Amino acid sequence: MSVMAYAPKKEPWDSSSEKAKTLKIEDFGTLDEVRRMAKPLRYAQNRIEARQALENIISNNGTIKRPAIELKSKSGISAFLRRSSIGKLVSGIQEKGMSKEVLWQAAANIDKLFENAIEPWKFELNPHKNNDGIKERRVLYTPMQYGAQILPVKLTIKEFLDPLVAAKLYSIEAINFVLEKNKEDAGTLTAINLK
Repeated sequence: MSVMAYAPKKEPWDSSSEKAKTLKIEDFGTLDEVRRMAKPLRYAQNRIEARQALENIISNNGTIKRPAIELKSKSGISAFLRRSSIGKLVSGIQEKGMSKEVLWQAAANIDKLFENAIEPWKFELNPHKNNDGIKERRVLYTPMQYGAQILPVKLTIKEFLDPLVAAKLYSIEAINFVLEKNKEDAGTLTAINLK
């Protein structure tokens, strides 16, 4: 008798931002771990500062001239941050109600954010986009402190059918939602106090 392996059901292609709003602190680690991983290394208050931070990440603060750098997550996922993608990343999309400063801070900390990212769901390819050569669009989520809140940041990676073409970081999006933790005694949600 043969056993057939089934691929897990993929979520609809347009549900990745809404799915982020179901994440809890515990999905990333303990409250103390998440506070540490969410704390930014750098601050960027405008597009120019975010762009410079990305240039510095790729060039190791100007010591190495290269077109890209490989980012790796603790869970083993990797993608390349390419110099040619910087403009798109710092001009990225934002949910309504989110300031561009949140995106710029996320971009300026992409190396740390990527390292702590998780992939809790798989998503279908968007049928309205050109998917020629695309194997999969992977969506990762990572926590980021912005002001007194911890927000989920969504990272989209493109993986290609051609095994010689490396996966690339495609977009960064801060989600307009404060990550919360479960209250042990009541099973309800409570906001995080970063103090």
